Amino acid sequence: MKYFYISLFICVSIVLWGNSFSHINAQEQPQTQEFTEMGQEPVITDKPLEIWTFIDDYRLIPGKTLHLTVQVLWKLGVTVNLEGVDKIDLSPFSVEGVIIGERQIFDNDHDYMIITYALSLPSDIKDGIYSIPPISFSYRNEVDKSEGVTDSSPVAVKKVPILVEGKVDKDVITIGDRIHYALTIRHKKNVKILWENVEKLTFSPFEVLEMDREKYTEGIIEKAVINYTLSLYELGGKKKTPEIPEISVLYYEESDTKSGEAKAGTQAIETKEARTVSIPIIINSLLKAVDVPLEGIKGPLPYSKKSLFFHGYLPASLGIVVFLFLGAVTLRAVKEKMAPVSAKPVSETPQIALEKLKSAVSSSPFTGDDSRNRENIHTINKKLRAYLATLIGMSNETAQAVITSGFLNYDTKKQFTGETSAVIQTVLKQLDSLIFGKHIEKDAFDKMLQGVEGIIARTSPQ
Repeated sequence: MKYFYISLFICVSIVLWGNSFSHINAQEQPQTQEFTEMGQEPVITDKPLEIWTFIDDYRLIPGKTLHLTVQVLWKLGVTVNLEGVDKIDLSPFSVEGVIIGERQIFDNDHDYMIITYALSLPSDIKDGIYSIPPISFSYRNEVDKSEGVTDSSPVAVKKVPILVEGKVDKDVITIGDRIHYALTIRHKKNVKILWENVEKLTFSPFEVLEMDREKYTEGIIEKAVINYTLSLYELGGKKKTPEIPEISVLYYEESDTKSGEAKAGTQAIETKEARTVSIPIIINSLLKAVDVPLEGIKGPLPYSKKSLFFHGYLPASLGIVVFLFLGAVTLRAVKEKMAPVSAKPVSETPQIALEKLKSAVSSSPFTGDDSRNRENIHTINKKLRAYLATLIGMSNETAQAVITSGFLNYDTKKQFTGETSAVIQTVLKQLDSLIFGKHIEKDAFDKMLQGVEGIIARTSPQ
């Protein structure tokens, strides 16, 4: 067999030598890796009922609707009074609409429900900071027959006369690509924009290729969209990740009284500023910076027929012939010897993986050493994924690499029930939070261990 591998190496070398003279243009296709940004989740306490609130934007302009998301979380055995949830008074905000979600399983000990409110402020209210009042729900604990009321935290919202926002159509480019940047300005009708400042905006290190402006009227709000076409041809300085800089828009508010005084020249105009946030742009690192001389307008110089034959077709043909000959010889030798087939390596069984998981859980108590706790969490995460992979027929490599949100998509045979799948998803999220969190709390660590033990109890054979 060793002569076969030596001959095969010579054959491949001949083919590669012949092909090296061929004129081939290859371009690597850019690949992007999607990263899941993990926000810090609220900490679950021992309270029977908890109310968490989230808001999509802390700035509000007249005529715009903001969305308040309320997550109600309660322990099993607790009954929450949700009557009149769509009629809650959130003054000074007006409730434009309410979406009430269904009751869902959060983990082994909690259920939850999500309620979304669409809120707005009266158009005649002054600019400033306003508070969305707390939301209260009463409950009854059927276990100890106790009752109580839980309030959410108030949320501060600032009413502003103008909103400025910048968006791009893509944030991963190669040198020379075009980026479409949309600068959206919404403002009240008495707000005047200094357009000469906007038209002179620069986006260094990006160059502005095109610009156009569109204006709309949305009720009491004026809307302007300035579309810029940007491009980047070289990286200046040492900064490898360029940014579309924050944009400054100058404006002033005009009232009837101030307008008359300004026209009479008795009072100066007070100019204010609204800014966007900078947007980092990633340059595709797969495209190497290689100094290649540019082709002239004549095009590439063709090879002669003689050169193509001796340096292209002939080596390739010889390589194919040698390869086929050696392949036939090898197959005949194998058939004659009738060599026994080597036994396949024994794959890990669910029982073996389960014992490894139990061992990892029992040998990983919470300690005062944060690095030791993090090492134990990584070990439990790997053993849990390996064990679940054996149950649903997934390879261990795939189980360790797949993201949490898509892990159970591989369970094509529906090995787990809906309730078990929900518990597994919750424990995997807890492990992700502990792995990527800055500090590991004992309560979160113990709750994760309880969740893993719950998975073992649900999936291990009785």
